[in-house]
Amino acid sequence: MDLIPTARKEKLPKGFSYPLGAKAICEALNAIPQAENARLWFEWRDEYWASKWQKRLAARGSITLFHIAYAEYFGYWDIRVYSVPSEYSVSARQYLLTALERVRGELLAAGIESRHHHATVKLSLSEAERPANPFAGGNDLGSHARC
Repeated sequence: MDLIPTARKEKLPKGFSYPLGAKAICEALNAIPQAENARLWFEWRDEYWASKWQKRLAARGSITLFHIAYAEYFGYWDIRVYSVPSEYSVSARQYLLTALERVRGELLAAGIESRHHHATVKLSLSEAERPANPFAGGNDLGSHARC
């Protein structure tokens, strides 16, 4: 297994962590043809405007964990991994690993020639915290992944 080169890994402020590292991402996406021409970017937030992103966090809304798309201008596959508040890191890690199985299958099926395919994995923070509350009922995180 070859590691996908990391283009950048932003330093995180206290209280945030990445759900998966480069090695785990590469293992989850093992043997996809797009990996030969891809770059990994680890970014603090999925939104340029910090204030909008902070509002989504405060409201326990949906945040992006992972995104892959072909960057036409640069000529490579762009893989973005976004941080989560540290209290959600375990839930986000488990959720992302499961979602990447599906993403891997889609990328294998799409093949190297399909440069219009993209996949995004989002996590609802309000849904992710439900297992901590035994009175909150079930949790279907799968409904929040978009590919």
